[in-house]
Amino acid sequence: MEFYIKNIDDSQFDPDFLQTEEEIAMLLTQIETCLFTRKGEVLGDERFGANLEDYVYSFMYNDDMLKNVILEQFGDYIPLTYKYNTQVEVEFLGQTERNVVFVDITVDNRYKIEVYI
Repeated sequence: MEFYIKNIDDSQFDPDFLQTEEEIAMLLTQIETCLFTRKGEVLGDERFGANLEDYVYSFMYNDDMLKNVILEQFGDYIPLTYKYNTQVEVEFLGQTERNVVFVDITVDNRYKIEVYI
């Protein structure tokens, strides 16, 4: 079961709707959960989570390495990414104080998730 996770200020918020059955909505929620969860935060599975912020502050990673980390998480935990064509693009930009990372995820050539870290 996937829970309907929306911010109260979201234009599509429906307080009477607790669960979604639409696969794309479930996939987008799973991607968001995976990207913003740190390893060790999920009880019973120490490997779940992308730890994105850790990679931003590390100078040991590049675009391809982070892309592979994300794709590995998707492969292990989000089987719907196989059903719906899911593409990941990562771009590191070196800044003076810290790196900046852009992650663009396109699902089924219809939905785009953009993450700026």
